[in-house]
Amino acid sequence: MKKHAEDEKLQSTEGVQFGNGKQGYKKKHNNKHKSQEPNTAGDFFKGFGFSIRPHGPEMYQKTVHKMGLYSSMQLKNGLDITICLLEEKLVKPEVPVLEEEHTAHEKRVWEYRMGELMKTEKLLEGNLCSLFMVLMSLCDSTTKNKIENMSAYPKLLKRLDSLGQLSIIKKLVYRGSTNDFDVWHNKATVLLNLMNLHQEKFQSIQDFRDQNLVMKKVCDVLELCFSRRKRNARAILKKKNVTNPTDAQLSKAMDKIEEELHTIIFMYKADRHKYGNILDQMENDMLQKKDPFPKTISKASTLMEGWKSKPSNYINKYTETK
Repeated sequence: MKKHAEDEKLQSTEGVQFGNGKQGYKKKHNNKHKSQEPNTAGDFFKGFGFSIRPHGPEMYQKTVHKMGLYSSMQLKNGLDITICLLEEKLVKPEVPVLEEEHTAHEKRVWEYRMGELMKTEKLLEGNLCSLFMVLMSLCDSTTKNKIENMSAYPKLLKRLDSLGQLSIIKKLVYRGSTNDFDVWHNKATVLLNLMNLHQEKFQSIQDFRDQNLVMKKVCDVLELCFSRRKRNARAILKKKNVTNPTDAQLSKAMDKIEEELHTIIFMYKADRHKYGNILDQMENDMLQKKDPFPKTISKASTLMEGWKSKPSNYINKYTETK
């Protein structure tokens, strides 16, 4: 009996004995992947945050999208919060409408939906309040210190107004300040950052596109406009036989001109070794009075991504300047 017990003990520690004399071993559970899963907000947002440094605007966009993902995963009805974060304002669910001529059943359905709507709105307000400290924790020390020293901060803290807090964070990140007296300094800084922005050696064209779109948005926030002249807009509209354009038509035409200008700048700032031959071809097309350049940054990045480049030893005037 003692020997049999020792055999069982040995078998349980070393493996399982099958009838054919072979020995099998129980597979140990590997919990390594579980430890790598983010368990806290700090783990989830690692590498993200808000900062007033040069990379701040780009990181702001990524952090807001990450916050939307976090809300969808962690909070009930988190999609409603995601919409508010992307719209940067409180977006309440649509109120159901009860027709004047309705049946008793339709009224009961309406009353039920109104009850659910009130619950949803209450939950949305509570979830937004719960994000206040999460947003604060994502600010670096400089940004956090600026927010806490603002006169509006105590009121925001008392109400746990996360959307108001996000608005202030965006102003700090995009402008470097919430004051208006240094607006020209901020515009000059943004313009310099835009002019110094070039595609890095191992950076994908999609990432470079996103950087440019963020910088364009910063320019829009600071009202830093390029070639927004009504004279240019009227000339374009005149080619389309629009001789007396409305203010809306002029504004749309100026938006289009500005978008095209940003697109051309984007293409010339891309990796010249990879995409220099595209610019050569487009410049040759212009000599033939063609209009080869894409009209938006997104279309330009799609074109450049699918472009069949020449061999790596291809040398042109763009690579020579590097």
